[in-house]
Amino acid sequence: MWPWSSSASQTSQPGAVAKASASYGTPEHAEALERPFEWHQRGEPFQLLLTTIISVAGQYAALGVITLTVYTSNTLFVKCDSRQQPIAVALACECTKASMRSFVLLAMVISLLIALRQIARQRLYYVMLRRGVMLDFETVSPIHDPLFILLTVCSLSHCLIVAWQFHHDEKSFKDFMVFINTIVTRYLAHSCVFLAFLATAYDTENQLLPLSKYVEEDPQAAKCLMHHMVVISEDAASKAVENGLHLPSKATSQQVYEALVNAAQNPEGSKVEAGTSLLERADQFLSKAKPDQYAKFVQEMWPARLLLDRRLEDEDSRRFKKVWYFISGFSLPLTLFVFIFFVRQVRIDLIDVENGQIEDLGGVGIAVVYAIYTFHLLTHVWTLLFSPGAKGGTDRGS
Repeated sequence: MWPWSSSASQTSQPGAVAKASASYGTPEHAEALERPFEWHQRGEPFQLLLTTIISVAGQYAALGVITLTVYTSNTLFVKCDSRQQPIAVALACECTKASMRSFVLLAMVISLLIALRQIARQRLYYVMLRRGVMLDFETVSPIHDPLFILLTVCSLSHCLIVAWQFHHDEKSFKDFMVFINTIVTRYLAHSCVFLAFLATAYDTENQLLPLSKYVEEDPQAAKCLMHHMVVISEDAASKAVENGLHLPSKATSQQVYEALVNAAQNPEGSKVEAGTSLLERADQFLSKAKPDQYAKFVQEMWPARLLLDRRLEDEDSRRFKKVWYFISGFSLPLTLFVFIFFVRQVRIDLIDVENGQIEDLGGVGIAVVYAIYTFHLLTHVWTLLFSPGAKGGTDRGS
């Protein structure tokens, strides 16, 4: 039974929460919570895995075409030569060319990270909804995420250099349009497919169960559940997970979700764990003052910290962890490979610079930026895989 169904919980929760908890124990509500619905399958680990595979396969089909094009064809790029162009134009040309080539590799990494993000967020949403709790996700616009803007600029920027080059060489408009048509059909069209996918991935709620599907199977039961629904915001839930939850050393999924709701509804009481040392309290305080380290879509992977907690040992949690680690088994090696590739590209471009190709300094700068960002993503994936549940208290006597 949920914690707010007890008499002690009812008296301690003011306002709307108290009203919701006071009416929780009605027979109709209890029966509706126990009733199986078809939409419950949406939150099952295997169903989430199947949906993710279909989504990622479509993205990798588009990205695979781009990869073959940018690394096997010279028709997409104009020549960048400081001996024939102003040095600023040659550097910009090399920067945009390197961006187009680097974009596709980073996009492959991001595609898998988005898959992990969707699995974690949808899993937590559906298991909470089954228990009469609505997790209200924050609506985020991709145009406010520097990563999305960076990827968009990197995928389109070389076209500006192409236009300048054709104008400078006084080539015909027909030649220019032939070149642009090649870029659009062999690169930009597939890039736009990925960017559209990335843009839609920011809106988690758009991918969740529609209200009509929630109601249609059993309208009366759904009406009862919605009447008693407890709503918690993503901001409150993510802060509760970040601060840590009181859990026994061997917890069940039920205990985790109860602790999350309690902490989200009582944020003041969950800021600092009981029994933490002064150093741990200082670390919690300083972590709140740090700027965001990752892109918005990466920060929104916070449900994984809860679902992968080492203290979760029930069968339901183990099945989810298997699905998560299966996909992570692809994302971690791929991210490491892409990072090594960018580091190697820095070395190759530096050798070219030593040989007199000054314009390759632009490629060095782009490769360094991509390598640094890929390393940040790598550390985040590593933390999720090998340090889940690092924060959080353990209840005494459990």
